[in-house]
Amino acid sequence: MNVVSLFSVAVALWASVISVALSKIATGDEVVERGPASLFFACNGLAAMLARVDQSVIDSLNFTKGESNGVTPETFKALGERVNVEFRSHGSSSANSARAYCYLGGKASFFTVLGDDEHADLFDSYIGSHGVDMMTIRRPGTFTSQIYTLITPDAERSMYLLWGASHTIKPGDLSASVMDNYDYYVVNGFMFATPGHVEFSHKMIEAALSRGKQLILLLANRVCIRKWSDLLKPIAAKSAYISGNLEEYSMLYGLEEPEKLFTMFEELTDGEKPQHKAVIITMGGDGAMVMFQGQRYFVPPTGVNVIDTTGAGDIFAGSILYGLLNGLSVKKSGELARAMVGDILPRVGTKFSDGLAAKIVDIKASA
Repeated sequence: MNVVSLFSVAVALWASVISVALSKIATGDEVVERGPASLFFACNGLAAMLARVDQSVIDSLNFTKGESNGVTPETFKALGERVNVEFRSHGSSSANSARAYCYLGGKASFFTVLGDDEHADLFDSYIGSHGVDMMTIRRPGTFTSQIYTLITPDAERSMYLLWGASHTIKPGDLSASVMDNYDYYVVNGFMFATPGHVEFSHKMIEAALSRGKQLILLLANRVCIRKWSDLLKPIAAKSAYISGNLEEYSMLYGLEEPEKLFTMFEELTDGEKPQHKAVIITMGGDGAMVMFQGQRYFVPPTGVNVIDTTGAGDIFAGSILYGLLNGLSVKKSGELARAMVGDILPRVGTKFSDGLAAKIVDIKASA
């Protein structure tokens, strides 16, 4: 490497150091919103089957690892014959977030279309067990959408979906007036998969904004960004809160360097009338960053042994949003999210342990 190249590298490094130094590092004692805030979620409703598999199983399916993939009934049936299901549950991206939000004491409702089968009752029971107000409907002659979540030894989960009733969601299924009763409508990246989904989402977004309510956007999965970024980016611009992982943000905004993303969102959350109240960026085993009020706050990783990441991002979002929207400090909001996610990561599935409630009480009671 010549002298000019060395000088260029040195300049770039110093520029990065100066950029970080000039950024505003929050103490974590700040409060974003006093609350309380009520949320309305709408997303798919799924009957989920989780299994641990070798990488060879994922490779044989010819889909991108770590993503959500729709499959044919034949492929879905073949999967069922090939894997040993370890955990059965019910949920979806937004359903997991709603469950976490209400587990911590928040007020939220969830809407989806379920099939004319036993999974519909099981879905309502599981998601509603922690206080979520279930506003689901049954579509006669259909089945509840189903998903196989396959977990490889590296704790990555890949999802294979057989779409049913939730893919029939259409604008006429829900009255816009429902938003009279909530502070936020939560948009999910998965709710743009069909023309009916797109029309439904835009109807509910308009219903919220026209009533002076606000939006929360959950990016959900990188496949959502790859397929529907042209729809999601304008919605992100209107959202008070956004939550997703670093890869999803990088894809959506075309910025590969994390520092550029952090700096951009510091600017977009700054001032008397910021574009966003807070932007949450999860970074897997490297923790998470929260940008708000022109500042950034780092949430450390959980430090637990990770077996299964299914639902982790969704539960993190629902948990930290509970704190940010209901008068808790940013630091305490992050602690709640770490506790909630740390509870599910060491085992397969998204069911909370019996000991979690006591941990949450301690965190809320701490100074």
